[in-house]
Order: sequence, then structure tokens, then C-alpha cells
Amino acid sequence: MSADHAFIVRPGTATDIEEALTILNTADARRSGRSPCAGESRDRMRPRLAGPDAFFFVAQRTDGNPIGVAAGLSGRQDGGVGPTIPGLCHISMVAVRPEHWGEGVGKHLVQALLSHGRALGYTRFQLFTHVDNTRAQRLYEGVGFARTGRTAVSDGGEGIVHYLWVPHQLP
Repeated sequence: MSADHAFIVRPGTATDIEEALTILNTADARRSGRSPCAGESRDRMRPRLAGPDAFFFVAQRTDGNPIGVAAGLSGRQDGGVGPTIPGLCHISMVAVRPEHWGEGVGKHLVQALLSHGRALGYTRFQLFTHVDNTRAQRLYEGVGFARTGRTAVSDGGEGIVHYLWVPHQLP
């Protein structure tokens, strides 16, 4: 929990999934400049949050309104559809309502994922972010992620870059 801010970070539950998807959709629409797309993206992301190996955190204002989300799940081979990779946690769906960007919400969410993931036995953490998302890149680099040089194309056809966080390699 984050007591020194006007929000807390708590574990997400099944009742948080729809609001988490709304936050993700809203933040992605603002970042990309496109209209929010309600159906297809939500249908693809919902099973990830509800999956047996998934865990997620929600940031909420002290009045109870959710303002951010971040999820972790077992890293998998073959672009996320193959067998699990032992010790690898894939961080996904890090999103904050745009009116709360710059308030440290994302940082607290990612730190909660890293802490909980380590407690679950994960030894490495990876994520992808859009090539042009400098806000996210600053966040991830600020909590110790390093760009690996690996690139790919997202489901939406945008360029993405790979980051890795390995606890024993940090200074």
C-alpha cells in the first residue's frame, strides 16, 4: 500500500476485471490518439486477467475509485502461447487513467508486481512497451528494467520494445 499518496495499491480480484479493462482501454486510447475500442481488446485481455497463473494489482483513490492496473503472469514461449518459461514473469496491462499520469501510480503498481512476483518465486520479469511510449519507458527504466534490444510488433501492428528486470543483476 502507498500511505503517502492519495491512493492505495491492492491486489486485484475478479470483481475488478471489467474496471481494469476500462482503465487499460482509456489509457491506450489517450496514448495512441485513437478512439477507445471496447469489444475485441477486452475479449482478448479478459482471459489473461482471469487466468490461473495471473495476478494483478489495482491502484485506487482513497474514495474507492480505481485509477490504475498492472498484471503479471507466467512468461511463455512462442510469443506467449507456448509452454511456460520457469522463473519468468511477464508484466502486462500496466495502465493508469490519463488524469493521474505523473502521480507515481504506475511506479507503485509495478513495484507491487515485482514484490509479489518475487514472493511467488519468479526470478526474472519481462515486459514490452510501445516504441513511442517514452512515458512508460521512463517508468520501467526508473524501477530497474533494462531494454534488451529485442523488438516485435504488437497485436495492433505497432512497434514494441522488450525490457527485462533480473533482481540479482541490479546494482
